[in-house]
Formats: sequence, C-alpha cells, structure tokens
Amino acid sequence: MFNPLIEDLSKLKDTDLDNKIADLSRKYHIAARTMGGGILPQLAVTLEHYKNEQSRRQREAMKSLAEKSNKSLEGLIKRD
Repeated sequence: MFNPLIEDLSKLKDTDLDNKIADLSRKYHIAARTMGGGILPQLAVTLEHYKNEQSRRQREAMKSLAEKSNKSLEGLIKRD
C-alpha cells in the first residue's frame, strides 16, 4: 500500500530513520493495546515503509563492505 504523505525516506539520516521507526513502533503498540483498530493498518503500512528503507540501506552497506573486502583480498590469492 502506498502512502503519499510519507516523505522521501532516502533523505533521512540513519539516526532519524531509527528514531522514527522506534516512535512508530511505540505508537503502534499503544494503539493495539487501546483498541485503536482504525489506525492500526495505517501505522503498520507507514512502519513497513520505514523498515524497508532501513533494510535497503543495510543491504547497500553490506554490498559495499563485501566489494571492499574482495578488492583487498585480490593480491593475497595466487593463480597459476
């Protein structure tokens, strides 16, 4: 589900993204406990958008780290 009110998440700093996920998670759990049924799906979708952005950033970081690691190991392996 798409939410047009969500800002461009790629522009957020990592700490801001983490803080927003924590805040949305807290709000989701409060709404779930207090029977805020109407807002739960909206919070879930918004939280999922933020978590997807966090996962994308983590994948990019791991890919970058793997590429750097492969380059640094090239000189250590001899091929005949």
